[in-house]
Parts: sequence; structure tokens; C-alpha cells
Amino acid sequence: MSNNSLRVGELVILSAFGRAVIRPNKAKLAIIVAGPYEKDYICAKTGMYTKYFSYDVMLGIELLKDIPEDFIERMGDDNHEENPQGLEEILDRSIKKRSETE
Repeated sequence: MSNNSLRVGELVILSAFGRAVIRPNKAKLAIIVAGPYEKDYICAKTGMYTKYFSYDVMLGIELLKDIPEDFIERMGDDNHEENPQGLEEILDRSIKKRSETE
């Protein structure tokens, strides 16, 4: 778990992964607007207990609430080990197709 490293007002420049997960929203930046909120998660199968921090994030005119800190960090990091690779090419093709039809 991260150690509560994000602050209200902080900008996150979205990586290819970040832009892919928020589609069809065309935002390229996110701003932390509220938080951190300390959350608890208990796995129903194992009963294991985890604490994490979440934030409210503004993406263009869309407000996303209670986004886990680790996920926000992934949205801004193209090199994060858990992000799928090759999303840049998929996004580029999607943008080209959209511009051809407009």
C-alpha cells in the first residue's frame, strides 16, 4: 500500500493506461479534488483485512469518487509493472479512426 502520497490539487498526467481506462472521456489530466479517505477492505473468501487510501478525482467534467491511491498512481505511470503493454498503439488507432469519421 502507498503511504498517502497524493495531495488535493495535485495533477496527474494520464498515461496510455490511464487514458484507456477512462474512455470515452477524452481527458489527459486528472486533478485530486478531495481525500485522502482511509478505507478498509475485507476479502469475503479469505477474511484478510486491508487498509488503503482513496481520493475523489476530477477528469474533465467527470468526478470519480473513492479511487484507490495505488490505481491513481498506475493511471499516471506508463512503466508501472501491473499495466498492460501496447496501449499506446491501440489509443493511436482509435484516435485516427475517430478523426476520419468526423
